[in-house]
Amino acid sequence: MKKVITHELLSIQRRFFDVLDILLSSGEIKGGLKGFCELAGLNRVKYSHIRSSLDAPLEERPNGQSYRVIDIEALSFLCREYRVSSDWLLLGRGSMFVQPTTRRRKKKPEN
Repeated sequence: MKKVITHELLSIQRRFFDVLDILLSSGEIKGGLKGFCELAGLNRVKYSHIRSSLDAPLEERPNGQSYRVIDIEALSFLCREYRVSSDWLLLGRGSMFVQPTTRRRKKKPEN
């Protein structure tokens, strides 16, 4: 069964490429889309097709492109390796990046 591309899925894919562009332009990821795909173990051609079809209206997408959706592994890779917020990436809520937490060390008891 082919996956159907919905407006919600397109929003997730747009956010994915928005944050990827930021990571590429900041130098955190090097080598463009190819470099990212190599790091994450993804098919560069597939992601290039997804990116190029983002702005095409749903009704105008050619048959056969309905399977081209971002892999869960790509989403989790960004969240795990680059502190991208899963709430932002999937739901569009909150900040793009997770803020680092500072852990307070427990004070050692004084003798």
